[in-house]
Amino acid sequence: MATVKATQATRPGEAGLGARLQLIELTKVYGEVVAADRVTLDIAPGEFVTLLGPSGSGKTTTLMMVAGFVIPTSGQILVNGEDIAYKPPHKRNIGMVFQNYALFPHMTVGENIAFPLKMRKWRRDEIERAVKEALQLVRLPGFEERYPRQLSGGQQQRVALARALVFRPPVLLMDEPLGALDKKLREEMQLEIKHIQESLNITTIYVTHDQEEALTMSDRIAVMRDGRIEQVGTPRELYERPANEFVANFIGESNLLTGRLERREGRCFLVTDDGWRIAVPDTEGASGERLTIALRPERIVIAEERGENRVEGTIEEIIYVGEATKFRVRVARERFLTVKQPSRLETMRWQRGDRVTVSWRAEDAVVLRGEG
Repeated sequence: MATVKATQATRPGEAGLGARLQLIELTKVYGEVVAADRVTLDIAPGEFVTLLGPSGSGKTTTLMMVAGFVIPTSGQILVNGEDIAYKPPHKRNIGMVFQNYALFPHMTVGENIAFPLKMRKWRRDEIERAVKEALQLVRLPGFEERYPRQLSGGQQQRVALARALVFRPPVLLMDEPLGALDKKLREEMQLEIKHIQESLNITTIYVTHDQEEALTMSDRIAVMRDGRIEQVGTPRELYERPANEFVANFIGESNLLTGRLERREGRCFLVTDDGWRIAVPDTEGASGERLTIALRPERIVIAEERGENRVEGTIEEIIYVGEATKFRVRVARERFLTVKQPSRLETMRWQRGDRVTVSWRAEDAVVLRGEG
C-alpha cells in the first residue's frame, strides 16, 4: 500500500493510512513568554496521542503549530518525513476539530461536510459519495439538509468530526472537542471517537485538560507543564509510574510522603521528618538521600491485616462518590492520608471520628524522580 503524502487527499474508496508525525524541538516564543519549549514527540502511524495539561501548559499552542495556525519560532514538524512547519494550513492535508465546532451556520450539514472537498476540487459525484460515507461514519445518515442550528450539541460535534474526516486525512487534530457536552454524552463520544479513529487508522493528536478523558481515549499521553513535556507514556504507565510530583498529582490523586532513604537488612525504607519509617520498593540511592513517594488512595485500605505499613488515625471526612467512598484520615497532627475504597456494606459502617488502622504494601508506593 502506498504511503499517503501530506499534500494529498485520500479519494473515495481508498483506505486511509495514518502518517508518522514527528515534532522535533518545536518552540514558540511570544516576547518573553515561552509558550512551547523544545517539544519533541514521535507519533507512530495510526497512534492516538493526547496532550494533557492545565491551562497555559502549551498543549493548544503545540496543536496549533501542527495545524499551521501558529508559526513556530523554531523546530520541525515532520509528516512521513516531510517538514510542514512553515506550510500554510490548507496545504497540510490535516483534519481539525475545534472546541466550538466552527460549523458554517448558513450552510447545511451536507454543505459543511463537503466544504473541504470543494476546496480540493473533487468531482460532484465523489463529493456526494464521500459526504454520505462520512455521515454514516458518525451515525447521522439523512442529515444532509439540516442546518447546524437544528442540531443538538452532540450532533454538531459529530458533523464537525465528519467534516474533518471526510477527505481521510493522514493526521487528525482535536482541540478539546467534547468540552461543551454534558458528562454522559461526553463519555459516550469519547468511545465513539476512539472507535472511529481506530477503524480509519488516522494518526491523532487530542488536546484536553480532563485526565479521565485522556486515560480513556489515548494510546499514549504527553503530560505538559509550562510549555514542556513532563512525561510521555501509556495511560497505565503514567498512572502507575508517574515521573514526578506534578504528574502524580495531575493524573489521579496521590498521597505524597517525603523523607530520607534508609537501607536496612537489604530493604529500603522512607524515614519522614516526623519519624515515620515506611517500607518502600527497592530503589537506587544512598542512605540519607532525600526521597518522595506517591501512594494512590485506592492502594490504601482500612484494615489491620494487609501490608507491612500500618498506621492508626482518625476519620476526619467521608466523601461518597457512588462506586467508591473516599476517607480523609488524620494520621498525625498535620498529616492526612486519603483512602479510596469500593462502596460496600463494610465500607459504609465507618463514621467520622472513628479510630481506624490504615495499611498498604511496600510495592504499592511509587518512588518519584525528577523535579516535582
